[in-house]
Amino acid sequence: MARVGTIFKKELTDVLRDKRTILTMVVVPLVLVPLLLTIVIKVTQRQQARAEQKEITIAFLGEEYAPGLYNRFVADSQFTIVEQVAERDIESKIREEELDGAVIVPLTFPERVAADEQASVIIYFRSSSSFNVTERRITEIIEAYDEEIVGSRIRRLELDENLFDAIGVEQQDVATLKEVLGKTVGGVLPYIFIIFMFTGAMYPGIDLGAGEKERGTLETLLSSPATRLEIVMGKFTVVALAALASGLVAILGLYLGLRSVADLPADAVAVVWEILNVKVIAMIASLLVPLAAFFAATILAVSIHAKSFKEAQSSLTPLSIVIVVPVVLGLLPGIELNVQTALIPILNVSLATKEVIAGTVEPLHLIIAYLSLFVLAALSIWFCAAWFNREETLFRT
Repeated sequence: MARVGTIFKKELTDVLRDKRTILTMVVVPLVLVPLLLTIVIKVTQRQQARAEQKEITIAFLGEEYAPGLYNRFVADSQFTIVEQVAERDIESKIREEELDGAVIVPLTFPERVAADEQASVIIYFRSSSSFNVTERRITEIIEAYDEEIVGSRIRRLELDENLFDAIGVEQQDVATLKEVLGKTVGGVLPYIFIIFMFTGAMYPGIDLGAGEKERGTLETLLSSPATRLEIVMGKFTVVALAALASGLVAILGLYLGLRSVADLPADAVAVVWEILNVKVIAMIASLLVPLAAFFAATILAVSIHAKSFKEAQSSLTPLSIVIVVPVVLGLLPGIELNVQTALIPILNVSLATKEVIAGTVEPLHLIIAYLSLFVLAALSIWFCAAWFNREETLFRT
């Protein structure tokens, strides 16, 4: 064990001398995460405000059949009505952004209204643009006009307004703001720290494997009294520490980023600080330990097998894309932490983080996730050590 500690100190000293490692492990997540968070929030808020203030251009066909509705759109300063647009051209004009939307009143509209029947109106819009403001504003005006017609009918027929509401629905949402925000923040958080953990471990892992082979210093280590298992454990511990440090620094960066954004709603901010308490952070950090071991062992094994620093880098780059897939799956609705998903590496961390932050985690599922991660980490370390014991791997040229 003393020899492992000696090798650990030696490798850690070498890693800390490398400015690239410090940059990817500490500086990048600490600076980049708050910066990205601030930019995303600011841009989203600015775009939403711009969409709300935008003047909407629409075509209105059939104004003679519903002059009251037409006049409501004319009176609204946020709408501009384009005349003489053929119905067959509406879709193409919306796609080409000549129009934001359209309202079509059919010929039967006045008859059905006069007969106290339900009339219909057709609206065209493009839901993929501008936060769907067009559809919402057009619907608001139509609903206001609908209420006017219904109110007129009730007064004319001297009916009770409650007659048309046979059933009143009182909605009671049992999901707390903490749960809602927890699911949102908890979905994004793993995406941040998992990526930074992998990149934070990649450079020291490459340097301590392929880098030492290139420099010719690996032979010096092999000639020392330390066994190969002790050498690989010393290297592995340094890489795992780098991965863990990068993940924790990324979480710290997110915390600082949230602190720096002043435009967030006060109640939401209060809940975020309630969510990110010491217990939650400690549970998330405990999930990072076996994940860091898995990343470290995998990266070190690939690095030891590679002939050169460049080959190791090109081999590990595709892996950085592969690990994103389970993280993205964890963001999808309907995928929850259960007995099956708790066994899937990386996805279980993503889902467990979301459940822990929301305060809805099942202890059994969390235990399964821990066990599967530690088993995977142990297998990864064993494989890395076995790989390191092969002469054809160490001296591959």
